[in-house]
Amino acid sequence: MSFGTHPHEDHIGGLDNVINEVEVENVYMPKIETTTKTFEDVINAISAKNLTVTAPTKGQTFNIGEAKCEVMTDSILDKDNLNLSSIIIRLEFGNNSFLFMGDGETENEKTREWPKTDVLKVGHHGSNTSTSQEFLNQVAPQYAIIMAGKDNSYGLPKANILERLKKANVTLYRTDENGTIEMTSDGNKIKYNENA
Repeated sequence: MSFGTHPHEDHIGGLDNVINEVEVENVYMPKIETTTKTFEDVINAISAKNLTVTAPTKGQTFNIGEAKCEVMTDSILDKDNLNLSSIIIRLEFGNNSFLFMGDGETENEKTREWPKTDVLKVGHHGSNTSTSQEFLNQVAPQYAIIMAGKDNSYGLPKANILERLKKANVTLYRTDENGTIEMTSDGNKIKYNENA
């Protein structure tokens, strides 16, 4: 199973290598296309392996081992803002839960009520376009992860998002400060492995 959350290069770059090198049965991507070389490389890899792309829909579920995953929203197909097409998934393992927002933005957040979740992978790298106060109040995570490159040219994550997470007493891990982030769950406890 392979997910391309949406067709931006930083979310599907290297997916062609995964498809070429690993046995993949299912490829999930939103029904939106771009003309970038990265997107074409992914489509060519899918075609070469005779795979088909499935666009998941809100409420669709699947299992990864003993973990249950649910697609939380339908993709919003807007060629002017590909972030809105992000596939958003919530994973439950035992008593623990994880919410993977991709580059989902406030517009995605407004499409539903959100269940409380232990770990939030913050949307859009900690940009101002995501993690609204209302959304954060609903999810009420214990932990948050922001994936952003060190000293990136976008100035991510944004200070107001960091402050919002701090005020909510969320324990935050950031790839720009912590490097690779690995969290494990036994179904009851979540552990952050500092030297991942």
